[in-house]
Amino acid sequence: MKYGQQDSAGGATNSGGLLVRAGQGARFLVWPAIGAFFVTLVATIARLLGPLVVRDGLDDGVAASDEMIVARAGLAFIALLVLQYVAQRISQKAVSWVGEQFLLRLRSRVYAHILSLDMAFFDRSKTGVLVSRMTSDIEALTDFVNEGAVTALTNILTSIGVAIALLVVDVQLALVVFALIGVLMILTILFQYYVSLAYGRVRERIAAVLATLQEGIDRVREVQAFTQYPQQSGTFGRVNESYFEANMQAARAISWFFPSVSVLHTAGIGLVLFVGGRRVIEGDLTFGSLVAFLLLLEWFFQPIVGLVQVSNLLQASLAALKKIVGILDTQPALVQSSTAYDLPEHASGSLRLCDVSFSYSGSGLVLDRMDLDIPAGQRVAIVGETGAGKSTVAKLLMRLYDPTEGLVRVDGHDLRDLTNESRSRFFTLIPQDDYLFNGTLRENFIYGNRESTDRDIWRVCSSMGIDEWVQMLPNGLDTNVRQHGSRFSAGERQLIALGRAFLIDPAVIVLDEATSNLDPETEVQVEGALRVLLSGRTAVVIAHRLRSAERADRVVFLHGGRVIGDDTHIGLVNRNPRYRELVRVWERGLA
Repeated sequence: MKYGQQDSAGGATNSGGLLVRAGQGARFLVWPAIGAFFVTLVATIARLLGPLVVRDGLDDGVAASDEMIVARAGLAFIALLVLQYVAQRISQKAVSWVGEQFLLRLRSRVYAHILSLDMAFFDRSKTGVLVSRMTSDIEALTDFVNEGAVTALTNILTSIGVAIALLVVDVQLALVVFALIGVLMILTILFQYYVSLAYGRVRERIAAVLATLQEGIDRVREVQAFTQYPQQSGTFGRVNESYFEANMQAARAISWFFPSVSVLHTAGIGLVLFVGGRRVIEGDLTFGSLVAFLLLLEWFFQPIVGLVQVSNLLQASLAALKKIVGILDTQPALVQSSTAYDLPEHASGSLRLCDVSFSYSGSGLVLDRMDLDIPAGQRVAIVGETGAGKSTVAKLLMRLYDPTEGLVRVDGHDLRDLTNESRSRFFTLIPQDDYLFNGTLRENFIYGNRESTDRDIWRVCSSMGIDEWVQMLPNGLDTNVRQHGSRFSAGERQLIALGRAFLIDPAVIVLDEATSNLDPETEVQVEGALRVLLSGRTAVVIAHRLRSAERADRVVFLHGGRVIGDDTHIGLVNRNPRYRELVRVWERGLA
């Protein structure tokens, strides 16, 4: 299996396809959406009946000096206003509720999907870009839901309704106005094309801005240590300037479109007054009809302009939706087989890499036809120079990747045939710089086994010799570890990580040099906890230091993705010159 770049854009790249995809994910909202549409339709009809009531009041009441008709027209107009107000309030709330429910599900779906993707995806994806998918892109959709959805629905219904009402009032004047609509449609199509391209670039550039911003903040220590403020600021400035240019492209399209619409609107009023006024004088059209037509004409251009304004939000949201759909269309390279099964309850923990080769991108092998047997209960150190393939072995054992060729077996079972849950109970990874999640100490202890009780936690703490330390904390197990576990030292975080692994009770533990960043005193404490944790378990240690190799039952020496030494530490020192040289390098580092 190759872990190269994947095309995650999917098939829904045009607006229609994106809207279809969005609709498919919102089937559960069909009836609430129909209800919202009906209420909005009632509000629109109530508004459009107003000019017709004015026409009847002027023609049948004022012209005939009939006060009763004028009074009835006035009351009817007020009643329509009240109905319109109530219906609009309900419409606003209903449409917003439907939109927010859709976004609620979408956020959860995107987040869950991102977490399900394989490590190759994260290796080629910037964290800032992924964060932008969940923040700025979702926010663009939220802006449309909160500000544009009701306006868009109301304006569409109003435009259709006004067109019908204009024909009802007077067909001849309606045809005069409709002639201008052809010009407006051409302008709108051109505008939509250019602004769509612009907002697509805006979404790309904001992702780059967030990625650069996050990189600078996350690595601020390196920036300060190397005094790279100007260079880092310059990099951000160039990305920020690119974002500015993308926004200006959209602004240029807006700057010519809206003035053009205003000119057409004014021209429409002039034509109606010219044609309609002459017909009123000639007696071919009533004065009330002319007034009603002018009121409707104002409402005809107004929703069209409103739709174009909403199109800014719509284009931004469609560009964001395209990015989100791209994430959702990205398929994980590692999937659980439909025939996957659980390991036996009391699996021993023997491991075997059978003729394993691996490449991250298909361009070069990191591991080359590697064979390795690890009996149950053995502590094996994997050593080698940088790039030898040590960490890759750990990733394959944890099934963060699958071999390009060959098999990884545990107790004779192919890792690919096991359920994810069974594998996670069987294997535990303890990385070099273990991460604590923001929350309480208890929550971090039981992160891998939610069924653990406080009694289980205290039993583990006692076995590791850290129960007194935990009791001395301000709130014991309820102590907040703070973000990234910043409340504790590196050694304390490692002890918590070991306790977390202990509560999982795995048969195999993979350690990526869990003591390499610790001072000697803390290392002794952590190593004592490790002895308790590793007792009776298979352990694979990715070793970067001499002590880790010396403490192992067996050392596997890698070079260029191949095993070139497999013996005890003393045996390799005596019989392998290349390993002996590596030990000398380690010893010089300790001096």
